[in-house]
Amino acid sequence: MRLFEDRYPKGTFKNQQKAGRYFDGILYENLRTYAKNIVKDMTFLGFISSSTLEVGTGKSVFVQQVAEAWEHLLLAEHGIVRPLDIKGVVFKPEDLIDVSKTLPPYSVIILDEWEDSHYWSKLGITLRQFFRKCRQLNLFMLCIIPNFFELPRGYAISRSAFFIDVYFGEDFQRGLFKFYGFPTKKRLFHKGKKEMDYGVVREDFRGEFTDGYVVGRAEYMEKKRKDLENSEELIKPNEVRKKVYLEIAENIKELGVNWDVINKAFGISDATGGRWRAREPDVEVLVSHSSNIISDKDMDDDDYDGERLYP
Repeated sequence: MRLFEDRYPKGTFKNQQKAGRYFDGILYENLRTYAKNIVKDMTFLGFISSSTLEVGTGKSVFVQQVAEAWEHLLLAEHGIVRPLDIKGVVFKPEDLIDVSKTLPPYSVIILDEWEDSHYWSKLGITLRQFFRKCRQLNLFMLCIIPNFFELPRGYAISRSAFFIDVYFGEDFQRGLFKFYGFPTKKRLFHKGKKEMDYGVVREDFRGEFTDGYVVGRAEYMEKKRKDLENSEELIKPNEVRKKVYLEIAENIKELGVNWDVINKAFGISDATGGRWRAREPDVEVLVSHSSNIISDKDMDDDDYDGERLYP
């Protein structure tokens, strides 16, 4: 199918034969379900990763195009205008909460893959904070991640609505994806996690996408560069432990568990636990490290004209 024909007249993209940006029709119809229901005080989360090489498959391009399809659907279903803006693209998990507070309801926000040694700890903490405090913002969240099977179980299975694998074809062909809806991604996570095998479960459907950023490649790359330059020093593993400790310790204490038991569970001394609760600066401390899915059999995309694969 074609989206925004006025925005993208013929010739806008390389080898473009028809007006509008090509977008997979089956994927569009599956996204429609979320677009229809997000106005019912809902927030939807989708994860995007790659079963082949973790970089270079075109995930950032693809996700921006999904965001543009979301814009098209909101306009069609509700008359709501929510175009993707560069401010809605973030590169660190902790930025997700701050930026989400600035976006109007039903907007899309993209967490583009940020790879560092503490990615998963930071992502897990951030997502817990987000769903506890910001669910009422009614956002469509798209998170690019390094590996689906390394997600915390709760987010892989129950918190997220779908998972999309953006992968290389033969000879490193870009522009290919597989879609896993709610029940399918659950089976994929359970059956594939041990060997990190994406082939143990058949996807709901597969499709293709074209090249081309939505916010503009130059603008996107400049923001990514600045974000890298402005990044703070990576947090240490002990800082991650401290964040988790402060987040849950009070709730545990309310259950009648003594602080010495809590400290022991976290592998820290009572003195360290006291400093953490007092928010005092740390010194160098040695610690013990004790749905309704529309498939490709239901629809035919009859307007593919051959230009949607990457050159």
